[in-house]
Parts: sequence; C-alpha cells; structure tokens
Amino acid sequence: MITFKLVRKIGKMLRGGAGKKEIFLGALLGVLIGFNPVAGLTLSFAILITLLLNANIGFTLLGVALGKVCSLILSVASFHMGYFLIHNLGLEGLFAKLVNAPVTALMDLDVYAMVGSLPFSIVIGIAFGAFMSATVTKIREQMVKAGGHEKVGKAVGNKFSKFLMWLAFGKQKISTADVLAKQSPLLRKSGLILVGSVVVIGLVLQFFLLDLALKKGIQASIGAKTGAEVNIDKANFSLAGGKLEIENLQITDPDKPTHNMIQIGTLAADVSVGDLLRRTYTIDLLSGSMLKRDVLRESPGKLIVKEEKKKKEEKPKDEKDPGKSLDDYFAKAKEWKKYGEKAEEYLKKRKENAEQTAKGEKPKPSKEKAVADARKLGYLKAAADLVANRPAWTIRQIMIDNVELGSDFPIQKLEGAEVSSHPELNGQATTFVMTPQNGTDPTAKIVLRFDDPAAMHELAANIKNVEIGDSLDAGDALEVKGGKADIQADGSFSLDELAIPFTLNVRDLETDNAALNAMDKLEVTGSLYGSLSSPRVKVELGDLKDAAIDAAKARANEEVEKAKQKAAEEVEKAKAEAKKKADAEINKALESDEAKDLKDKFRKMF
Repeated sequence: MITFKLVRKIGKMLRGGAGKKEIFLGALLGVLIGFNPVAGLTLSFAILITLLLNANIGFTLLGVALGKVCSLILSVASFHMGYFLIHNLGLEGLFAKLVNAPVTALMDLDVYAMVGSLPFSIVIGIAFGAFMSATVTKIREQMVKAGGHEKVGKAVGNKFSKFLMWLAFGKQKISTADVLAKQSPLLRKSGLILVGSVVVIGLVLQFFLLDLALKKGIQASIGAKTGAEVNIDKANFSLAGGKLEIENLQITDPDKPTHNMIQIGTLAADVSVGDLLRRTYTIDLLSGSMLKRDVLRESPGKLIVKEEKKKKEEKPKDEKDPGKSLDDYFAKAKEWKKYGEKAEEYLKKRKENAEQTAKGEKPKPSKEKAVADARKLGYLKAAADLVANRPAWTIRQIMIDNVELGSDFPIQKLEGAEVSSHPELNGQATTFVMTPQNGTDPTAKIVLRFDDPAAMHELAANIKNVEIGDSLDAGDALEVKGGKADIQADGSFSLDELAIPFTLNVRDLETDNAALNAMDKLEVTGSLYGSLSSPRVKVELGDLKDAAIDAAKARANEEVEKAKQKAAEEVEKAKAEAKKKADAEINKALESDEAKDLKDKFRKMF
C-alpha cells in the first residue's frame, strides 16, 4: 500500500501542474529548511517564505529529506565554516548586533552550524533544484513526444488505459504539453492568505503551548550546561503579568545519575516580553523554596553530553613546603578537589573576560574551546558567545528558603545578589549568603569580585556541630571514630591563590589515642593555601603542641588526684580493719575464764 502511494505520488509530480520554476523553488527551499539545525525563528521564517513563494510542496519535502541527511553528514564542516564566517571574516560585530537585537536575537545566529551550513545549503539546494527541474522537464518532454506517436496515442487514448493512468498517477488537471508551456508566477496566488493563516494558527498554538515550550526550553538550556537530564513538573508564564513560575525542578548529577545534584520545589520570577524578544533577561527578584541537594531520583537521569576528562598533572611537592594536601586529612578530598577544578575553570574564563573588559576590549574567541564545546554539546548545537555590552541574563536578588544541606546543618535560607551570565559586564560584585532559617549569623558567605580584575574574591564560613568521624582520614597514624567540630574561616581567593585562615574547635573526640580522648576541647588553627585545583593545608603545630601539653598536664593531675583518693580510701579501710580486729580481741578477752574470775573479785571488793 505504501509502495503504491509512493508510485502514485511520483507520477503526479511528473505529470502534475508544477512548472519548472515551482519545482526549482520547492527543491531549493526544502534543502534550506532541512539544513536548519535549530527549531527556532529562522526555521519558521523559512517555512513561511516557502508558503509565500510558488514552490511545489512535494519537491519541498524531497528537499527537506535531502537537506537533513546532508546536514548530519556535513555537521563538522558546517561548524568550522560557521566559526570562520563569524570570527575570522570580520563579521563578528555584525553577528553580535543581530544576536543582541530584538527579534533577530531569536534567530539563533550565534549557532555555528546555523551560519556555516548556509553556503552548503545554497549550493546543494541550487544543484538539487536545477537537477530536479531539468529531470522532470526532460521526462515530460519525452512523455509528450511519446504521446504524439500514433500507436502510443491509440494505446493510451482508450478508456481502460486512461483509467489505469488515473489509478496509478491520479487525475491530471491540464495536459503535460500545457504544463511545459505555462509560465508560473513567483508568488503563490493565495500566498499572503496562507501565510497569514499559518501565522495566526501558530500564534494561537504558541499561546496554548507556551508553557510546554517554555518548559522544554528551560530543560534544554540547563541540560546543555550540566550535561545531564533536567526535569520540571510544571512551568507557567503569564504574558499579562510577566510572571514565570516553575515547580519541582530536578537537575541530575552527571557524576551520579541516580541522584539529583539540585532539587527545588518552587521558583518564581518576573520576566518581561521585551526581554524574551531580546533574549536578555533582567530579573529583579528570583524567589523559591525547598532546595535540596544529593536527592535520590525515582529513576536514574540520562546523560545528555559526556564531558571529556583531561587528567591534570599534579604539581610536584616542594620538599620545603610544610603543608599537606587535602588527601592527607580528609576522606572526601577527591570530591572536593573535583568541585575546585570546576570552580577554577569558571574563574579562569571570567578572569580573562574581566581583564579584556577593563581594557575596553572584547573577549577573544578560542577555537580550542569552541571545538571542545562542539564535542560536548554536538556540532549542530555549539554557539558563539556574542554578548555585546550587557549580560545575557542578570538576577538582581535571589531569595530561597527551606534549604536542606544535610543532617549536620539546620534548615537554611539562601540569598544572592547581582548573579549574572557575564558578571564582568554587570559592574557589580556577586554575592551569595547562606544563613540558618531562624538565625542571623551567616553559615557561609561568598563575594565574587568580577567587577574588579585586581580584587580578590572573599570567603567566610561559620559552621557548627559538624560530624567528623566519617570526614577525617589520618591513615594508619590515628583512627578517628567520632567527634564534632565548629569551623570558622575568613579569607580570600583568586584563580591562582588561596589565602583562607581557619580555626577548628573539636570536642567529644573519639580516637584510638587515650591522650587525645582526654582533651575536652581541641582548638586547631591553620590556613588553606595553594590553588583551587590543588589546595594545601598548613596547621599551626605550635598551638597544637601547646594544646596537647595542656591536655597531658590535665590528664596527669587527674591521675594524681585519683591516686590520692585511692590511697586515702586504702588508709580508711586499714583503720577500719584494725579497729574491727581490736574489738574482736577485746571481746574475746572479756569472755575468758580469767576475765570472769577478775570480775567476781571486783564485785566482792566493791
């Protein structure tokens, strides 16, 4: 049945009323549509132009199929061509203006494959259109020539033959000779009406499907950054009020797909329609509630992209350096260092951009980074960073309550300020503060100074009652079974430097060392230095030694007091035993015969 329909469709295309121009336009526009790598405004414009022009829809569909196949085959070449056209041909300024202007910002002109595929699609489209129009015209000419033959004319002129032709190829409205002779207009007669109808229907569908499209867009955007599946239960955007609301946002941990890296119950923000048209968003307040981390998923999340992991070479240890690495102290050091490497990568990019912005220069594109992004996201999705003079998005204030960090921490609230996609263009310091829900003293505070390339970033922490039994790893030298610690830190850091003094107040320590267990409290001071990817710890051994000596003295005094008390108890016990023994001897003597005779004599005398 499918084969029959295909044969009939091909027959109608060969015998039908589509002229040479209609075939050429249909094939060309179909290839252009098929090459389009992004389902966005550019694709919509291409479809509307196809409906407006007098293009044959059948050949358009053939062109779409060919264009899509060629797009996949030439994806790498399209990416490199796009990079060349945007960055190396002196057109970066033009593309930057288009990407940052209303409406054209929605055309995805920053996607390398979108721009780079244009030369390929035009050449292939013109070639395919010319080939199809010439081929169909040639076949039609042969059909007209064959129909003019006397024997052939008799064979196809009877009713039975005409019925078979209709059954196989459908009804022919005009003769093949007339099709060859006719001159088709460039525009479709009902093109404007058709385009208007499609636009209206599209807007109506967009209105009803806006929430779904928004949900898919947010999921795709976040997923492209994290490299893992993102789920949203509900997304709602009010065009009248400009209110965006999101429920149950789940971001899969790419390193542990069975868990969510972050899970947020509700989020709400004010977004203007003008911002949507420019794709640059300024949100005065992003509020939310119920933020959790490391939450078990109902089913493992999918990995969207797999990042190539480069093994970093560890810097050789300086023998004169008294500090130790995190691995020498903490069981979770590898996990912490992994976060440090990600932070270092982010700070490196931001620092380079901030330095160039301070000089009044635009950030220089990196072919190496662009290729890395293309391998990570896909060659048809990688895009250039063409932000001109303001960030793509800025959140002036963040307020999220009911933040759960784990069993060791009370419920927190997260506050942020001046959070931006390009903080070096925002001109304000970015701040994050984590505070207990019912408290005033911050648990942690970070200030990122991208507004001033010379300034150091700031970090402060005041963490109470941290269980250290599973966190500390002293190797064979000491087994730490349990204990609690209060951590205080206040310092600064940059891409290349850590300078964070800290104090640990340890109590209720349980180890396999009696001397340490005797300490009611142990205060450890030190500093974190080195770099984010290779941090090192220096402990003030002098203070630790004094604390150990004081604890040893206290334990010695305690043992002396115990010995004195034991000796006093032994003396009292000996006295009691001697008295008891003396009383027994006296009683025994009083009961003897001699004592009785003596008593009788005394009675007689007195």
